Parts: sequence; structure tokens; C-alpha cells
Amino acid sequence: MPQSVDLNVKSSTPPARQNPGAACEECRRRKVRCDRQQPSCGLCLSSGVQCQVTTPRPPRGPKRGYLKALQARIGIGSSDTITISPEDTTIDGLTFNDHTPLTWDFPITTDDGTTLHDLCQVTAPGTASGGSSLDGGSVHASTSPIQGFETPTDGMGFSDAVLSRKMSELSDGLDGSNISTLMQAELNQLYFDRVHSFAPVLHQRRYFSWARSIAKTEAQTCLRYAMWTLAASVSAHYQNIGDSLYRYTRRALESLDSKCMGLAMTEMEQVQAWLLLAIHEFMCVDFSRGWVSAGRAFRLIQLNWLQYSDGPDVNLGQTDWVDAEQKRRTFWLAYCLDRFVSVRNNSPMTFSEQNTIRLPAPELDFQNEQPTLTGFLPEAISARDAIVTSTFTESIVVATVIGRALSHRQQSMMDNMYLNESRDFWERQEWINATLVQRMEVFSLNYPMAVQEADPMLLFIGMMWRTTVLYMYQLVKAVIHPTDEKRSVLADYTRQSTMAAKEIVSLTNKLSQLNSFKVHPLTPIPLSLCAEFFGSYRELGDTYSKQLQDITEAMHGLMSFSNLGPGLGAYAR
Repeated sequence: MPQSVDLNVKSSTPPARQNPGAACEECRRRKVRCDRQQPSCGLCLSSGVQCQVTTPRPPRGPKRGYLKALQARIGIGSSDTITISPEDTTIDGLTFNDHTPLTWDFPITTDDGTTLHDLCQVTAPGTASGGSSLDGGSVHASTSPIQGFETPTDGMGFSDAVLSRKMSELSDGLDGSNISTLMQAELNQLYFDRVHSFAPVLHQRRYFSWARSIAKTEAQTCLRYAMWTLAASVSAHYQNIGDSLYRYTRRALESLDSKCMGLAMTEMEQVQAWLLLAIHEFMCVDFSRGWVSAGRAFRLIQLNWLQYSDGPDVNLGQTDWVDAEQKRRTFWLAYCLDRFVSVRNNSPMTFSEQNTIRLPAPELDFQNEQPTLTGFLPEAISARDAIVTSTFTESIVVATVIGRALSHRQQSMMDNMYLNESRDFWERQEWINATLVQRMEVFSLNYPMAVQEADPMLLFIGMMWRTTVLYMYQLVKAVIHPTDEKRSVLADYTRQSTMAAKEIVSLTNKLSQLNSFKVHPLTPIPLSLCAEFFGSYRELGDTYSKQLQDITEAMHGLMSFSNLGPGLGAYAR
């Protein structure tokens, strides 16, 4: 006989899942659960933002008229008709009445009648400077797969591929309108994921703080669009709107420059915007245009030199350390760009290594707003201890050493013109080479070969170190004659360059294993210098033909993602 079940089970009142009250605005914006603590919830307290609770809140549900507009969108309504031709039963036989397009806050796949305003909101920022298009230079956004190189798709499926095609068709209408909130968030994330590693000039929390503010300066608005332009160029999803973003950003920056004439000071964000735009132009537009844009940033730094200089004694508690650190990083990014490009086209450098600007602080201290007193450049170059420094500092050090080699080459050319003695040449050569060997040893101890191969920034720095070895060999080769007593010195440089060439090819072969959108944008510079070296000094060995082929294939592979390689061809020496 089945037993009876006692249904009179005592039930206890479940405990409250959360504190009473409404969630704050910051938790609602981030779509996370608010602990409703007063006067500030836990999230706002840890983020350092003001905790605001809005009561009463507007009623939930769609806005008035939204349903009717949606019905009109898909052709459902009493006043709308769908006409089907009796003679034609294909999809082409369907005729829909035109309707006013809706403004969506996220990218969607729509019908062929969609305008760009379905992807963008229509409020133009105050920095718009007109509608004239730029002369020359267009974005090369090819994403065709190249054998041996990974072609990232940002995880795009079929619907994303359709969206990408649609955005390509509609991108010509982009005129710098405020892009949708979701697109802004994605482009910001792309920037900090793929661009910040080689251009670490922005403090993330400071950026998002002023980016959410309505009262942004024109320089800050230009910086945002420069960030989005560069982020779009390293994404298969947004490459098709990169050209339109670029045109708007450049117009806005040129308009801002015209307004700043005669002013005593230039905002840091204006300099940062020009630097980021120059990197984009190196990659996607034209080498000459990028070099001119970089020159604008260089001159703005020189015009406001005292803003970027540090004194010997710095009181970390009396200054805005984060703002000062951003200015230091902005200068050092310009410094590296100046030297890396100058060594490629053999032009005089803009910035001297003899400056009073401290090196950048470690990235973690920078982002966590931990004031750190760093040293100056001469201290970092002369240090013999294997102290691990940031990749940004390593980039500054290698840029300095190869810049010394460039100055050495230019000075030796002047000496030859005036028939000066070669004693100074050998003194400079030995001094630079000793520094080069010592710094390469420290770099290899801190970052073994396996670590260099896995990190795009370290891979680029490692290639630049070894390219400097080849550069120094070329200098010695040019001054030593077959009957010269320095032939034994040439043998030593030949041995060093042969080893460096093999390591460069090894690093180059690892490029195909990296996400191509994360490769350092200036990687074609060491590759082009190496290709020139392999083509000019075939007498060093038969294996150089194979190494030249590997370098050439790597440069061709990068052409799908960067236009810098072909632009450097005009500067082969």
C-alpha cells in the first residue's frame, strides 16, 4: 500500500538576495549586479567613480511608436502593401514601399535600402571641419589570405561576413558621425588589445573617464577618432570603415591645427592623435604622408618642450604623476618612431638622446597609478645588470643604439668628403659596437629566444638588435680596403653578422605563427634592411640566397596587412 506523503512541510522565508533599493547607474551601465551599499557600492568604490542612484526610473518596455515603426520596417501594416508580379515568382518580383530607416545602437544586417545611419548615430561632434575629401592615399584593406600567414577573422561567422560586406558597401557614407555605442566599445577594446602594446601612451581609466564626459575638448575628440581609425585597421571586422574614419580624423586634426596657431601651448591629446594617425598612414595609406604627419607631432613636442622635460628632482606627491607619465610616453613613442624610420631612409633625426626626460615607468605601475621614479636614458644604456625592463624601455634603448649607428654613418660620410683622418671613425665604431654587444647580451638574458618568438613586440625588438649588427658590418665593409691592416676586424664583424642573419631569419619564420594584426606595424623596416643586406653581400655564403627568399616572402605576406613595406622601396640605399 503506498505510503502517504506529508504535504505539511514547514517552509522558511528565503533570505533576501540583495540589499533593498535601486541599482546605481554605473552597475546598470556595466550590466553587473549592484550590492546597493551606501553611500557607494563596491564596484564604484573600487573603480573610483561617483556612485549615483536615479529614482524614479522611466517605465520599462519599448518607446512609444517603436512597434509601429518596426512593423513598417518589415512591411506589416494596414497602409503598406507587398506587390507580387503575376509573371515573376522570384524574389525580384517583390516590391516593398520605402520607409524611414530606424537608428540602431548596434551593427545589424539589413535590407539593401539601408543607409549608413542604421550603423551610426547622426550627431556630429564639434570637431567636424568640413566635407572635403583628402587628396591622394587610400586605405588598402585587403584581407585575402597569404600562404604561410594567419589571416585572423576576429571570430567572424557567416552573419559577420555578411555584415562586413554590407559595411563595405555603406562605408563611403561615413562622415565622422558619432558611431554607435557598441561599435565604440568594440573599437576601444581592439585598440587596447592590439595597438596599446606598441604605442603604450594612454592611461586606460583616465581615457574612459574623459571619454564618457560630454564636455570633451577638440583634441580629445580627435584622439578618440585616431584610436578608432588605427583600431579599425587591425580588425577584419572594421577594416571597411577605416578609410572613412581616417578621412574624418585627418580633417578634424587639420582644423584643430589651424585653430591652435598662435597659442602658447598644445594639448597632449593633439600630439598623441597625430602620432597614432601617422602609424595608421604608414600601415594603410602612404609612407610619405605618414612621415609628414609624424613630423607634425615632432614639431608640436618641440614647441612645448618644457611640458615634456623632467628636472633632476621630482616630488611625486606634488604633481599629477599620471599626466606627466603620459607626456613622457608620448615623447618616447615619437622618439622611437623618429629613429626607426630615419635609419630606414637615412635621414637626420629630429630628437637627440641628450634630453632630460625620464624613461617610462613599468606598465603595471602606470595603469595602477603607482608613482614610480625612473632613471634617464644614459643610465639604462650603460647598466650591466640583467634587470628586466619593460618592452617599451627596451624599444627606446634599441632605437638609441641604432640611432647612434646612423649618426656614425652620416659623420663618416662627412669625414670622407673633407678627407679627415679615419681615427675618429674607429673610435666611434668600437664604442657603438661595445654598447651593442653588451645590450644584446642583457636583452637575451632577460628575454630568451623562445620568449622573443612568442611576443610581437619582443620579436620586433630582437629583429632590430640584429639588424643593427648588420648595419655596423656594412659601415666597416665600406671603409676597409682589401689591403687594409684592419682586415682582421672585418672578419670579426663578418662572424657577428652571419650569426645575426641566421637569427633574423629564425625570427622572421615565427611571424607566420602570430596573429598578423598584432605584428608590430614597423616590422617591415628591419625586414627591408635585412633584405637589402642579403642582396648586397651574397659573398658571405650561398645560404644567404635562401635567407633572402624567406625575408622576401615574409614581406610579401605582411603586404596584406601593412602598406609600409612597398613604401620603403623608394629608400633602398
